[in-house]
Amino acid sequence: MLWNWHRDPDLGPLAEAWGAAAAAGTGSVFQGFRFARHWAACFADAVEFKIAWSAAPPAVVPMIVRDGVAALLGDGLFDYVDLIGPPGRDVPPPCGAPARFTGVPAASPHARFWGAMAAEPFSAAPVRAPGPDPAQTHPRAARRFEAAGVELRLAECERERLRLLEWLLGQKAQACGAANVLGEREQRWLRAMVEHEPRDCELWSLSRRGETMAGLLCWRSRGVRYGYTIAYDARWASLSPGVLVLFAVLRHTMKEGRSFNFLTGEQAYKLRFATHCERLLRYRNAQ
Repeated sequence: MLWNWHRDPDLGPLAEAWGAAAAAGTGSVFQGFRFARHWAACFADAVEFKIAWSAAPPAVVPMIVRDGVAALLGDGLFDYVDLIGPPGRDVPPPCGAPARFTGVPAASPHARFWGAMAAEPFSAAPVRAPGPDPAQTHPRAARRFEAAGVELRLAECERERLRLLEWLLGQKAQACGAANVLGEREQRWLRAMVEHEPRDCELWSLSRRGETMAGLLCWRSRGVRYGYTIAYDARWASLSPGVLVLFAVLRHTMKEGRSFNFLTGEQAYKLRFATHCERLLRYRNAQ
């Protein structure tokens, strides 16, 4: 297998090979080219890029090095990281540097690569498989939603989407005190995705009498909706608006015949709606 190396934060030259590898593989939405392109632009001054790629067969090993430690592109923001492309290919070694890969699915098909490193549990991602309307399986949540007199809305235009993102970031900043949970580069990546990738990114709001109570940012793929970040106005805490917006989006997801991935973290509000969990691992090399 002939490997090429890409070391520039501009991933444009890799678009065709990356797209072909993603289409041939079984990775999550986070392994798509559009996610990677914006991440690389936002973190260009913070990491070295050592991306190995092959056109035939299509494959990408999206390696980066930050502070002397090798990781995969998206480290710290992508809940799922992995190699991109079909399984069973020979892959290059991880740069000869200390390496830490966080968020690799335990069921990754790239066992030949990951099997050479030490694994440890990292987290789990609760998932709700396609199935019946959550109103049938969680009638209490359905009654609370109806009694609250709230409205679920999907932000459509760019201005509305960006406004709702800033509302989400602001609510999270208030909940966490003086500092936001996301740094400057991370916020820049979210804004780029929301502004430029409406086919991948959804912003949902829950409102009452025109006032926003809660918001949910999701990533969307053909068969899966991923709940990435959620926030609510603490003044409405007694109504559990975060749970209500999640319940409403879950209903929408089940009607579409998709699964819903709650992403990392086994919080109670996720587990109550999930049907199973996907295990995620952290791998380290022997450096």
